Amino acid sequence: MVIDKLRQFSTFYIYGAQVIAYGAYRAIKHLTGRVPQGFIVADLSNNPSNIDGIEVILPQNIEEDATVLVAVSELLHNSVATVLREYPVEDVFYLSDHEEHLLMSAYFGDLGIFPTEVNGGFSSSLVDFAMYEVCNHRDKPLISPPVLKSFEHIIQAGVALTERQIAEFRDDKGENISGKNMQYCEMSAVYWIWKNRRHDWVGIEHYRRHLLVAPEMLTDDVDAILPLPYMCYPNTLAQFRRFVSENVVSALLQALQELRPCEYDDYLAILQGQYQYTYNLLCARWSVFDDYCRWFFRITEYMEGMADKVPELADTRALSYVAEALTNIYFMSHKDVLRIRHVEKAIFV
Repeated sequence: MVIDKLRQFSTFYIYGAQVIAYGAYRAIKHLTGRVPQGFIVADLSNNPSNIDGIEVILPQNIEEDATVLVAVSELLHNSVATVLREYPVEDVFYLSDHEEHLLMSAYFGDLGIFPTEVNGGFSSSLVDFAMYEVCNHRDKPLISPPVLKSFEHIIQAGVALTERQIAEFRDDKGENISGKNMQYCEMSAVYWIWKNRRHDWVGIEHYRRHLLVAPEMLTDDVDAILPLPYMCYPNTLAQFRRFVSENVVSALLQALQELRPCEYDDYLAILQGQYQYTYNLLCARWSVFDDYCRWFFRITEYMEGMADKVPELADTRALSYVAEALTNIYFMSHKDVLRIRHVEKAIFV
């Protein structure tokens, strides 16, 4: 694991200053007692100036012969390698998605939170299970696309906005919000599944992000399976603000307060916390999925009615960022009620 590699060096830096880097820092500090000399970023404008008092710096400010742990999405590893070749770096380690999962599993396991153990139970013949891989006609072709399993089905989102048909399942049939795909992104497919399909267990994944679930994980003692959450600095609300305006933040808070006044303080505490489920990747019993969708789309439909005052809700993808915040709020607020387990996610390039 990455912490075994780092033990070979007296000092190190972490490349990155967002969720992956912050989580890696917290895990390494907890498991080994070691902290980086600094966090390296290519641009200071959209990053914190320091994290827990550790400076965030540009690559030209690192010491000679530095050891660097690159803790950003695998999708960015090649571009980071190009940047670091220009500077006096001696050793570079790249935190793969798999190693990140192992590192965070060890950290959360030591804290006794976000359990990852999933015991085998049912066979695929004993449970009606479907994972829907959401795709769109604008998706870039993948160099190494995933090989789909028998329970994985491709669904095209935003079909109402194009003449191209690229999947057997499409979100413009039956009851749908396909025409709102530009605002909702993958959630227009989620809406279609909710309104037009029915399974014992249902899951959502993306054409380049998969949740590594198997039918034998769907046991009697599990209600939902999610990827491990990221850790945000200083909190999830700050992460949300990186992608939307303050008007959208205010609209979300107003909707939560108006529609769920009894839970509002709990929801606000989640937004002010550091843990965040991302990408809207999930797998759940139908009863959980149904409850999640009822709760979720009531809030987003209410927010659509605020578009006269917050035009971004109608003419940008702001609601797709709201969607991630809401998915996080729903499952974090149900963590003591639902039996949630966590599995690895895979990213394909």
